[in-house]
Amino acid sequence: MEIGQIEAFIAVANEGSFTKAAEYLNISQPSLSNRIYRLERSLNGNLVDRRSRPVRLTPQGKVFLAYAERVIAILSAAEEVIRNQHGEEAIQLKIGCPFSVATYLMPEVVNRFSQSFPQAELLIETGNSDFVVDQLNDGLINLALAAAFPKYIRQTKILLRLRDEMTIAVSKSHPLASTQGLSLNELWSYRVLLIHWGPAFHAYVESLRQMSSNLGPLIRLPLASALPMAHQPHTVTFMPRRLVKSSGLVEIKTREFSFAWDIAVMTRPGRTLAPLEDSYLKIVGDVWKASEPI
Repeated sequence: MEIGQIEAFIAVANEGSFTKAAEYLNISQPSLSNRIYRLERSLNGNLVDRRSRPVRLTPQGKVFLAYAERVIAILSAAEEVIRNQHGEEAIQLKIGCPFSVATYLMPEVVNRFSQSFPQAELLIETGNSDFVVDQLNDGLINLALAAAFPKYIRQTKILLRLRDEMTIAVSKSHPLASTQGLSLNELWSYRVLLIHWGPAFHAYVESLRQMSSNLGPLIRLPLASALPMAHQPHTVTFMPRRLVKSSGLVEIKTREFSFAWDIAVMTRPGRTLAPLEDSYLKIVGDVWKASEPI
């Protein structure tokens, strides 16, 4: 198995055509076909269904594709490390962050980064924290922002810890928007949107609900769906404080509700940051301080 064979396979998977894949790699189609054939022989299995149009991967090919992409990404990361050791400054930054952070923090981070480094290429992957940390450890990205959970801290090298907390959020027109000294028992009578923040937070909310005898409807949903719904009347949800502020919602405070929600900026253990990454890290810290809710 050779790197050129793996690159040829990935190109076919992405382009859906041997002809287009050959053009993308700037090689002849017979050469590309030969690479795929030799790769399949080394694996003792068919990776590509050549009869379909566009070309499709076989079940074996779909499984192999995920590993092939990781191999290329890890080699690319290794190449970057060597370049950095030779004093060549990186001009591409690969990062990952959860959807929530992409919503309230990344817009200003990207704006400042682009102004400071107009020639740099910024690649951003979004997903939940599990996805982002997996991408980091697989070498697909070099910096990640994720929930500061112990399991992630053990797997990575923490560069910066950003303090935040979960809060209760309602629309500005909600009956509770001007409430002082809210009782949680009153909260549960409204429609509650429970965003997919993870099992620990869900268990915390469920334990609070179990102490109330006046329960309204509970809707579990992803963040993308919850953001517009959170502005509807008689709806209550839970979000990090900065997301509440950026979404135009109102934070409801009560002593009965407290849940830390720290974010960590991390990289792979033993890895030394490139100068561009150091600058990005400083920008994240500066934007975080500037976005502190009043």
